[in-house]
Amino acid sequence: MNWKDPDLKNHSLNIKKLGFIGCGNMASAIIRGLVDHGFPASHICASNPNPEKLEQLSIEAKIHTTINNQEVVEFSDNLILAVKPQVMPKVCQQIKELDLSDKLIISVAAGLTTGKITEYLNQNVSIIRAMPNTPATISKGATGLFANLCCSEEQKERAESIFKVIGVTEWVDSETLIDVVTAISGSSPAYIFLFIESMVEQAVKSGLEQSVARNLATQAVLGAAELAKSEIQTPLTQLRQNVTSPNGTTAAAIDSFEQNDFSNIIKQAVTAAIARGKELGEQA
Repeated sequence: MNWKDPDLKNHSLNIKKLGFIGCGNMASAIIRGLVDHGFPASHICASNPNPEKLEQLSIEAKIHTTINNQEVVEFSDNLILAVKPQVMPKVCQQIKELDLSDKLIISVAAGLTTGKITEYLNQNVSIIRAMPNTPATISKGATGLFANLCCSEEQKERAESIFKVIGVTEWVDSETLIDVVTAISGSSPAYIFLFIESMVEQAVKSGLEQSVARNLATQAVLGAAELAKSEIQTPLTQLRQNVTSPNGTTAAAIDSFEQNDFSNIIKQAVTAAIARGKELGEQA
């Protein structure tokens, strides 16, 4: 296999065949990322109840497609369950009679624990929970990972290789922390979009053209994120203070944020997302 990304090349032979049950935006992003990085399309199979979505993905990525979930299981060495939490019981019911003992199961369903999925499948299997985010569509994603006790180190490396195609990965030791990952990386692109949207709206009201305001605001957010990432040893508070001259324009904006309890608003939003993740798991 001729991988374009050297970080993935060492693990490419171990990934083997990939099956996707569900091919919505996230699954499609992973599939396209893999194919774009040289993973053989012939080693990927996806199922979905929507034939039109399957046809489009088949044309664009040249992968195998089917409406039969059992066919995907039989095809794959690694099975990615990319369905909504409320659909997971039905999907697991369809495949639980198959032998899954030699397969790695990867779930991207928010809130659903590995224990709950094991219960649905009615067999002890290797399960990894993954929480990617939508920037994965441009290979700028962030994925949190958790493996149950059935997973080997080789299987963990295999899963990491898959998700490194679409961005960065981080492992957590406690499954409860996946709900935190969901809140700070899985859901947070929406927070950032709302932040940019609000800045752009006010800039337009203040006289800038919409295209100019959006270009400047998005580049500022991108640059700030890249700076925070490159200056990893510098506290975020220090990076903020470096921009904030006493009595300057930035200081005026920060003062306004603080008067309106901006920091607490963000913390409450993250807490709400964590709580909702737990609720989704309990409702499934």
